[in-house]
Amino acid sequence: MEVEERLSQEEYFTLLMEADPACRPIRKTRYCLVDDVQSFEVDLYPMWKDVALLQIELSDPDAEVHIPENLHVIREVTDNPAYDNHEMARM
Repeated sequence: MEVEERLSQEEYFTLLMEADPACRPIRKTRYCLVDDVQSFEVDLYPMWKDVALLQIELSDPDAEVHIPENLHVIREVTDNPAYDNHEMARM
């Protein structure tokens, strides 16, 4: 489960002061798609010209995942720590 909330400018700057100096900002362009009852987030990164990450949002964690035909999945990286945002920020 993931919970997101909007930060105030003050909260953002407070958290920014706590940022790990070993990490760099991650820049990405995110596209949000909806297909039937699933929503998808496709993240494109400037450091990769031929790779994007796909995140699937399910309202029911037990629901079967259906990848739209127009998306080509190269490999599953869910449990690969190299694709975690924190790890990518340390590259």
